[in-house]
Amino acid sequence: MMRRYARWIGTKLLLVLAALLLVASTASVWKWHLARQHNLAYADGSLAGQSLRPDDPEHAYAVAYLLSHQPLESKTIARMLRALALAEAAPDHALRARAKFAAGNLYFDLSAISGNIAAGGSHQQAVAQVELARESYKSALRLQPDMYAARFNLELLDRLSPEKRTQAWLAGTDGVTLQPFKRNGSAMMRDNTRRGLP
Repeated sequence: MMRRYARWIGTKLLLVLAALLLVASTASVWKWHLARQHNLAYADGSLAGQSLRPDDPEHAYAVAYLLSHQPLESKTIARMLRALALAEAAPDHALRARAKFAAGNLYFDLSAISGNIAAGGSHQQAVAQVELARESYKSALRLQPDMYAARFNLELLDRLSPEKRTQAWLAGTDGVTLQPFKRNGSAMMRDNTRRGLP
C-alpha cells in the first residue's frame, strides 16, 4: 500500500514538473519569437513605422535610431524627438546616455541646417539648437562619463558654434529660442571662450 502511494506521489510530482517545464519552454519560445520579429522589423526598416510604446524604452531608442537615417523632415524630427524622450526615461543609465547623445546629434544637425542663412535659416535659431545640443551632450556625460564620442562632439560643437553676440543674439524675446537669465532686457551670459568640458 505504501509503495503504491509513493509511486502515485512520484508520478504526480513528475507530471507537475513536466507541466512547469512545458510552460517555461513555451514562454522562452514566445520571447525568442518576439525578439526575432523585432530583429526582422529592424533589419527591413519597418520598425520605424511602428507605434511607440511608452513602457518599452529600448524599442523607442531603436525607432529613433532608424529614423536618424532618414531625411530630416519636420514629421521625422518630431517622431524622433518623441522616441528619444521615451528612451531618456529608461531605468538603464547606458540607454539613457545613448538617448541623450542621439538627441545631441539631432540638435547638432539641426543647428547646421538652421544656420544656413542663404537657404532661409536663422542665426538665432542655430544658436538655440547649439545650446540644446550642448546640454544633451553634457547630460550624456553626466550619466556616462567615459562616453568619448560625446566628449568629442562637445569639443567640436564649441569649436564650430557661432558666436553668441553676433547679430544681437537674444536681444528680443520671440518665444522660440532659448532664453538665459535676463535682467533689464539684456542677456547676463558671457561667451564660453574655454575649450573642452565646461
